[in-house]
Amino acid sequence: MKRFHFPLETARRWRLERAGIEEVKLRQILAEKQKLAAAKGQIQGQLDQTVQQVLGQPSIPAFELESLDSFGGHVRGRVRKLDSQERECEARIVEQRTRVLEARRQFELIERLRQKALTEWRAAGNKEQEDLAAELFLAKSIRERKRT
Repeated sequence: MKRFHFPLETARRWRLERAGIEEVKLRQILAEKQKLAAAKGQIQGQLDQTVQQVLGQPSIPAFELESLDSFGGHVRGRVRKLDSQERECEARIVEQRTRVLEARRQFELIERLRQKALTEWRAAGNKEQEDLAAELFLAKSIRERKRT
């Protein structure tokens, strides 16, 4: 019996690789979003810590309150920018998830064709073996009849 050969094997491997690449891209975007969220949390934590330090003093000079207000404005602007970048990331995540799903779907389509071809090849192999066994049995019984 000849070996199993799937004519679309190159396309199957290419689609599997493509799905893997799309998944890696998705993980990169998700990691980017996590970094943005971490940066936002760190900046807000710095603001909270600074506010506590300044307000925890027994007397607060006016320039420190002015500096604190300026710093708070800077942090709020930075947080708005990070929020905007996070929303942009979320849109890219949605788009990339669509690409991942499409790449997986295309791979699974060829994989189902491969599985179907493999099942048919195995069935043909089993039939070939059964036919060979039947021929051998017939040949053996004919030989035994000739001897007697």
